[in-house]
Amino acid sequence: MKQLMILSLLMLAVNPAAAQGTGDGFQPLNDRLPPGYNADVLRRIAASDSNWLQPVSVHLPSAGRVSVHAGASEAAATGMAPAQFAATPGFVYRLQVSEMPEFPEQTFYPSVELLDRLHPPAGLEHRFPVPIVFTMADFKAASEGLLVTRVVYLENPRVAASNDPLLRDRALSGDAQMNALAAAGRQGRPMLIIRLGGRTPGSGAAVSGFFGNGGQIGPSSAAGPDTGVARMGFPRRIQQVSARR
Repeated sequence: MKQLMILSLLMLAVNPAAAQGTGDGFQPLNDRLPPGYNADVLRRIAASDSNWLQPVSVHLPSAGRVSVHAGASEAAATGMAPAQFAATPGFVYRLQVSEMPEFPEQTFYPSVELLDRLHPPAGLEHRFPVPIVFTMADFKAASEGLLVTRVVYLENPRVAASNDPLLRDRALSGDAQMNALAAAGRQGRPMLIIRLGGRTPGSGAAVSGFFGNGGQIGPSSAAGPDTGVARMGFPRRIQQVSARR
């Protein structure tokens, strides 16, 4: 069985004025569009099975508690990292990350916009979760008021052949106008968008839809050590830092 290779693009940028990347031509989908827009469009186009729940795993730099919300302030599932759950593609979910030893007094609320699903062999669905790998740099940037946007994609095998896996921690540079979703699409199939910033339920930003837009949540057993799932401590990324707080 071929190894599942999932990499990611990371952007630390909060400039909403740029609607599309330089040199990409017209791009109807963009990571800067309101959370949920891209997933809804792709869900309608794919017309996939609404009962399918895609396993997703959440990895923190060390330890911590991860809760997932599916449209309600009450968590639908919770567990210690690495945590794994299954969710419906085409919807937005809200994570609650707390009890991290590096940030003992802080709770983070990243959103997860699930764009697509994998197609593993029957009966092996939970051995191939889409990994969400947070780094210390991600949480440090968020704690300083920056917005971290990460697009995780399933790598195109023809592109992967020219990418040395040992260089996955090398940061790729990009300008402020970059459309991260389009950049991910050139490398493979975008799977999800993670947005990590300073939004909290009590910050005045908890408008309608803060906790997600109603997708389903189901249980998923954590994958074992020999699953063919790529575990990246340092995903390949395109990143920028904005001075906006």
